[in-house]
Amino acid sequence: MHTSHEQIPMSTLLASLGRDATARVRRAMRPLGLGGQQFLVLSQLRVLGQASQAELADAAGIDRSNLATLANELCESGFVVRTRHELDRRRYVLRLSTAGERLLRRTDGAVSAADDDLLTPLDDTQRAQLHGLLRLLADGVNLCPSGDDIACAE
Repeated sequence: MHTSHEQIPMSTLLASLGRDATARVRRAMRPLGLGGQQFLVLSQLRVLGQASQAELADAAGIDRSNLATLANELCESGFVVRTRHELDRRRYVLRLSTAGERLLRRTDGAVSAADDDLLTPLDDTQRAQLHGLLRLLADGVNLCPSGDDIACAE
C-alpha cells in the first residue's frame, strides 16, 4: 500500500489500470481466438447496432487506418457484415453478423470473470459508482461506447 502523502497522478493510475484491464481481457479472449482490439470493435458494434468505419473508429478510440484493417479481418472471418449505406450509396456501414453475435455471447462470461477479478476489492455499490464515474470521464472526452451520445451518430 502506498504510504507517502504524495499521490500518484490520476492519469498514471488510470493508464496502469487500463493496461492491466486490457491484459486481462486479452487473456480471456485468447481461448476464443479473438484479439483485444477485435473484441473491442465487435463490442462497439453490438452497442451501436451499425456504424460507418469512421464512426466505429471514433467510438472505439482506434486510429481509422487500424480500424480499416480490423474491419477487413472481421469481415473476412464472417463476424462483421459490410453493406452500402441506405441513403448514401458511396458509404459503407458495418454491423455484426449472426456469427459475430454468437461469438460475443461466448465472450460475455469470460469478460465478466476478468472484470470481477479486477474489481474484487470493490463491493457492488462501489462498482456501480466507479462505472458511473468512468462513464462521465469517457463522455467528457467523447468516447461513446454507450452509443447514446449524439456525436456518435454524426
